[in-house]
Amino acid sequence: FDLLQVPYTGAPPLALATCQNKPLAKELLRSHHLPTANSFTVRTMADFPKRHRLKYPVIVKPACEDGSGGIENASIVSNMKDLRARVEFTLDDFKMSALVEEYIEGRELNVAVLGNGNRRRALPISEIVFDDMQDDLYNIVSYQAKWDPHHPAYHTTIPNCPADLPQPLMLKAQQYALEAAEIMGTRDYARVDMRLNSKGELYILEVNPNPNLSEGTGIARSAQASRISFSNLL
Repeated sequence: FDLLQVPYTGAPPLALATCQNKPLAKELLRSHHLPTANSFTVRTMADFPKRHRLKYPVIVKPACEDGSGGIENASIVSNMKDLRARVEFTLDDFKMSALVEEYIEGRELNVAVLGNGNRRRALPISEIVFDDMQDDLYNIVSYQAKWDPHHPAYHTTIPNCPADLPQPLMLKAQQYALEAAEIMGTRDYARVDMRLNSKGELYILEVNPNPNLSEGTGIARSAQASRISFSNLL
């Protein structure tokens, strides 16, 4: 579209490529002093470190997947032996680098961002509530939680919008989302996913350019909470 000068909505190619490269995205966030979990990247098993400084538990993610691909309960590990096995599985199964980052236990927040430049704004925050999650499952939005209706996690990741947050914390999360969207070069609409730990600290998980815009999804819920109808959102 860019080469043919065809107008289109949503993120340009550089933003799409940058956001999908999770290690690069995290480095960009860090370089602008935005909070994200400590991490390292393994490209081949020859790169696997003999020791590291991350605090367990850690979560292993395919470095350039989307839609929670490769993220499941087994992705979270608590010792070096299991970490090595999960990294090896990720490299073999997904044919890409593995991102290893500290697992942030806490609440999961989705911050929708609309517009560009001075007109960019953050909508009311949506939260994924894990109150009904089984005890043997981590509180994460796994691949199964998103896409497998036969998995128990699919029915126990419940959205709530607007999230019940103190106003200063809500404003901080929205400001982080606006800054992250600007840094990543998203356009028109985006969603920034965060974790809020028990100390009240926010960590950006990732920036999603062109997230699902279907009726009933995260951005649509946030728009509804802001009294924007679905048709007007589109």
